[in-house]
Amino acid sequence: ERMQSAFSICSWFRSISTDTRNRRWISYQAQPDQDVEDILMADSVNGASIFSTNMGLTSPALEKRKWYHMCQTWDLSTRTAYLYVDGKSVGSKGTAERRKLPAGGIFVLGQEQDRPGSHFDANQAFVGQLYQLNMYGRALTGQEVERLFNRGRCASNDPNLLRDIVVSWSDVLEAPRSGEVRVKKSTCSAWHLVEDYIDPDLLEHLLKYHDF
Repeated sequence: ERMQSAFSICSWFRSISTDTRNRRWISYQAQPDQDVEDILMADSVNGASIFSTNMGLTSPALEKRKWYHMCQTWDLSTRTAYLYVDGKSVGSKGTAERRKLPAGGIFVLGQEQDRPGSHFDANQAFVGQLYQLNMYGRALTGQEVERLFNRGRCASNDPNLLRDIVVSWSDVLEAPRSGEVRVKKSTCSAWHLVEDYIDPDLLEHLLKYHDF
């Protein structure tokens, strides 16, 4: 209920898929008999939707195997959804008057759902990593989103936003899982400063055997 009139969903993600399809890393569905996704976020900006309407964004292009911070915010009072990548707004979309986020739906990570909690398509499944996904009960401001990004992937959540969290990263980790999902302990270290420039297997070896 705290998200029906306003919300923000923010996460770090890293796509390792080898194709150009939009791979959904979160979806929300509340309509039992319709293919109506109220929230969709993907590993590309043109995969973002609000109330089953694509936000119509085409840039920036996001590279594979690179970490990005993405937020979608929406507020009923302004009837506007915004998408942010790495702390910067990349576009917005107006929504219908009095249109609220339906209650009683299901959030699914890593898949688009054509019915609540079911009717999945493997070609839409997210292939990659998610980290520090949090949902907030209000639309964060541009400055707050930028501050989250500037804190960095390995930082804890902004203490000024803790009271606004509806679903935390800890809640996500404790949620039921199915399919090809693995939870790995995050070991943030200085090696992560070069992770976009070296082989992932080598990085895993360095993190395991070498402190830095």
